[in-house]
Amino acid sequence: MLKKCPTSGLLLTEDFIEDKTSLKKAIESVVEKAVNGLSQVEENYFLEIHAKFDQHNPSLFKVDAPRAYLQLPTFTSNQLVFWVSPKQGICELLWMVAPKKPGEKLHVEFNTEGVAYLQAKGAMAS
Repeated sequence: MLKKCPTSGLLLTEDFIEDKTSLKKAIESVVEKAVNGLSQVEENYFLEIHAKFDQHNPSLFKVDAPRAYLQLPTFTSNQLVFWVSPKQGICELLWMVAPKKPGEKLHVEFNTEGVAYLQAKGAMAS
C-alpha cells in the first residue's frame, strides 16, 4: 500500500517510508553526538560523514566516524557535509554526494535552502 511521504510528498510504500525515516534518525543521531563532542570549538566548522549501505546486507547502514574541518572538504562518494556555527546555534546539511558508480561522475545534491548556501550566494548577510 502506498502512503504520502511526510518530507517529500511522494507516494511510497510504507516500508520505504519507515526505512527512510529510520535512516534519517540514525544520521541525525551521529551528527548530534559529533557536534556535542565538539562543543569546545567556538569557530564555524564543517562536519563530514561518510555513510553507505552494506553491500552484503542492504538492511545495514554503515557510518564512519565524523570528521571536522575548518575548510570545506572536497567532494567524495557517499559523503554528507554539514556546516556548523556554534555561536549561531546552526547545524545544517550543505551537500550530499551519492555513491559513485564505475565510469560515472560524482553526483552532488546541494541544500539550496540553507543559511550557508544563501550567504554564499549573497542572499543573506554573513
